Amino acid sequence: MNLSGSSKSSPNKKQRIGFSVWRDPPASGGWNMAADEAIARRSEETNSVLMRLYGWHPHTVSLGSFQRYVDFSETPELSHWPVVRRPSGGGAIIHGTDLTYGLAVPGSHDWSRGTEKLYAAVHGALVEELSERHLSAYMVEAPGRETEQNFYCFNRRAFGDLVVEHAAAGSSHGNHKILGSAQRRLSGVVLQHGSLLLHRNPHIQGVGSHLGLGDVLPAGSGSVNEVVDGWLQRLADRLHGELIAETGPSYVKENKDIITRTERYESTAWLQRR
Repeated sequence: MNLSGSSKSSPNKKQRIGFSVWRDPPASGGWNMAADEAIARRSEETNSVLMRLYGWHPHTVSLGSFQRYVDFSETPELSHWPVVRRPSGGGAIIHGTDLTYGLAVPGSHDWSRGTEKLYAAVHGALVEELSERHLSAYMVEAPGRETEQNFYCFNRRAFGDLVVEHAAAGSSHGNHKILGSAQRRLSGVVLQHGSLLLHRNPHIQGVGSHLGLGDVLPAGSGSVNEVVDGWLQRLADRLHGELIAETGPSYVKENKDIITRTERYESTAWLQRR
């Protein structure tokens, strides 16, 4: 990777850096969380902005770091689902028909100095891309308090959430959330998790069922993959950097550090810590 950028640079001079993105194969919940932690450590070591895009196999429920495990275990429609607890906050997400990202930003970068800055950069880039494709989208600025404690992430409305207006959205809020993110601040790096819903998950019904991007894109506006490609390029442009599409996965399966981290995320102690 051709990566540059230093905390010694003049604050008035825009840094041109490389923005490396991996598209990893679907993996289990514990492995995905461990791989995100590994890329965060790499971001800190190389002083670079790095991103993983990935799916989930099998379909899995992820809980926010501060959610109670009992709220999952007492939800009947989820009793047969694999479950993992994320290191970041937010509500429960049903994975399998979404695109999840892990974005690691070193502490020397301006984006790491405020939650709002990072949300605005990542979500704002997708708002621009969707607007170009004739889909009305915006970020939530003043969320209603009535949704804050909802179990499911995509039934909540928090600052920075990306929502679309669509006649088929079927949302009581008059809009439909398709992208939500949460952060975890580690020493020397910020790890931001986010989930972009691509399609409605056929394996869940009721309040946990949500439309995805592919369900609301206007005809002739391009494919979901084209939207994602455009989003990444806009994100690189906001970084004033080069988009580097890395080949192969971001990890080595035999990596002992990731294996150890995976075991922690798969442990009962971690899952039921709250």
